[in-house]
Amino acid sequence: MRIKKACTSLAKAREGSIAVQFALAIPVIAGLIGASVDYTRTSRARTVMQSSLDAAVIAGARDQSSEWEQSAAAVFAGNLIETSDIGEATPVFSKDEDGSVSGSVNAAIPMTLVKVLGFSQIDVAVAAVAQVEPVYDNSCILTLGGGDDVQSDSLTFNGAPNIQLDQCTLRSNTSMRCNGHGGGAVASIAAGSVSGCSNPEPSSRVVPDTFAELAEGITAQCGASRPGVIWAMNSPVPAGVITVSKATHTEYHVCGNLTLSGSGFLTGSAPTSDSVIVVENGNLTIANNASISTKRIAIVLTGSNSYASSIIFPNGQGHAASLTLSPPTTVGNPWRGVSLYQDPILTNGVDHDWGPAATLDPDGVIYLPNSELVMRGNSASSVNGCTKVVVNSFTTNGAVNLSYRQNQNTCDSLGVSQWFETEPYLSH
Repeated sequence: MRIKKACTSLAKAREGSIAVQFALAIPVIAGLIGASVDYTRTSRARTVMQSSLDAAVIAGARDQSSEWEQSAAAVFAGNLIETSDIGEATPVFSKDEDGSVSGSVNAAIPMTLVKVLGFSQIDVAVAAVAQVEPVYDNSCILTLGGGDDVQSDSLTFNGAPNIQLDQCTLRSNTSMRCNGHGGGAVASIAAGSVSGCSNPEPSSRVVPDTFAELAEGITAQCGASRPGVIWAMNSPVPAGVITVSKATHTEYHVCGNLTLSGSGFLTGSAPTSDSVIVVENGNLTIANNASISTKRIAIVLTGSNSYASSIIFPNGQGHAASLTLSPPTTVGNPWRGVSLYQDPILTNGVDHDWGPAATLDPDGVIYLPNSELVMRGNSASSVNGCTKVVVNSFTTNGAVNLSYRQNQNTCDSLGVSQWFETEPYLSH
């Protein structure tokens, strides 16, 4: 009996002790739970602050105006709206001479549950730097790939081509594939994939079409008339050509098809001014066995899109032809640096299949934005100083000889424009 009473007394004593211990542990347990909750809130707030500051310094680096700091602050504030856990947070920005932007921000995150442990707030600090990297398109061949999936090959080297690219890149706004030859470019850059091409740089940014806006300066003269013209080299301007004087050049409008024949220079080997040959509602045909050269000339194809509008070479069978192009060079001339231009409004009959006896030897910009260009013959030679071919898609088949170069001094003297942009990137 005494033993039973002793056990009962001991049990009651232990219950009292446990109750006291539990009561003493409640604040600690609550603090630990509160710390976990508040830590999650603080971690989320830090993440939001960092991403907001990242976006802010990028915006500041992109803004080249005197209000870049306001732009950065506005982006930071706009992104910070995502959470209410952050109180007052005012970022501080600075911009270096190279355009890089640094930013930092401090904020006090108010605590809720861990106040029982004596913590009223946690200080959070984040920093970000957006450095500036120039992005420059010095491609000798640029394929726009309009309307195609990014994984579609808009630049393809098939067969066994002999390709020599000097001081320039290959670039595609979709993907590219080099089956017969790597291309030898200093870089093969594509928004999609790069297969078999030299120095591949896949998953790159898309290059905007900066040449399309030139079409705004085209003024048609022919109306519905399209009798066509045959223009022999080293001859006066043929009858039927409409001549229009411009401040920086002379325009020669051909109504309908233009055929270039013979050998020599169109408008002379040493012209003293620029010319623009505008072919309205027709093709440009290089006659059999013709050898055509231009100097300070842009050839522009335009029209109502009711007729085919392309450049036609002989297709072999004992016939060959060559076209050597050199663009206008007068400062202020909108066609400066452009040798061959197809109005982007044209989509009817604009594809090209050149070869196997076609030789194109171009300086300046060749702009065929909606054209599927296939080359089977020769193209260019080592004498060229600055060539840029911009097409929708570019394909070589067979033993194509292709030699393009971009000597910077020559590009500058001809006025060949290239897309350039300063692109900031994060470097925390």
